[in-house]
Amino acid sequence: MKRFIGAIAAMLLSLGVAGAYAQNFSTGAVNQYSTCGITPDLDNRLEDAKRFRDWYTQAGFPLVTRWENDDVWNTDFTDGPGKDMDPSGGSDLPNIYLFAGHGSCQNPPTATDPDYLVTCSHGKGMFTDIGASSRWGNAGGRLQFAFIDASCPMDLISIGHNWFPPFEGLHIATGHSGTASHDTLDSASRSEQFAMRTTGYQTTFLGFVISTVPAESVAWAWMDTGLIDVESQVCAVVVANDATADAASHRRDNEFVFSGWGNPSGNWYAWRWVCN
Repeated sequence: MKRFIGAIAAMLLSLGVAGAYAQNFSTGAVNQYSTCGITPDLDNRLEDAKRFRDWYTQAGFPLVTRWENDDVWNTDFTDGPGKDMDPSGGSDLPNIYLFAGHGSCQNPPTATDPDYLVTCSHGKGMFTDIGASSRWGNAGGRLQFAFIDASCPMDLISIGHNWFPPFEGLHIATGHSGTASHDTLDSASRSEQFAMRTTGYQTTFLGFVISTVPAESVAWAWMDTGLIDVESQVCAVVVANDATADAASHRRDNEFVFSGWGNPSGNWYAWRWVCN
């Protein structure tokens, strides 16, 4: 059903079905890994992705696709025709994509070690090498914000090796830096809290709209929530790209998911991190 349902979602978006914001989003979440010989299984990735979707849907962002377990494929994050732009689930199809699942940690990582997204589809575990295989924003790709909630997919020591190449129109990416002995833990609330802070929350009282949780820029929302349920020495990391050093730093610190800024163009990168 994945291909059929995803194609319908993409068709509806192309016909102009949209919410309060022009940006749309997708999620891919994996709990089940043992069928692929990968341990451990996770308990909370599907739930946390659901809570993320609830916040974004409530805020008016249209959902493009949502896939879980077997239906999250390594090709969804691999650049190329029929892969990351596949209408049924490619990560370069929406403007915002959350991956919640396993990453892979070295102990310790070096400057040339790869960062991986780990999926498990129909009995086969796949390790997507982000620096070698992922390119976002090219060839008609639309991804502006890549939110990676997993173990060690953004190690600080290798950020240039793994995270400069994917920026081909991508605005901002978030992730964690760690090791096999200092890891990001399974969480039912980390992505949810990040979603709440990136979208904000408003209530109506006696006819007045009250902002009870003001929206934050992507970077500061991740700095405030990325260390939920992590071990010591794990860092929450955000990286941005633009045409100059100042522009990249400005984008990193000030772009909201609803800012509507144009795609960056350049080879300057700025990153920020906070550690437990």
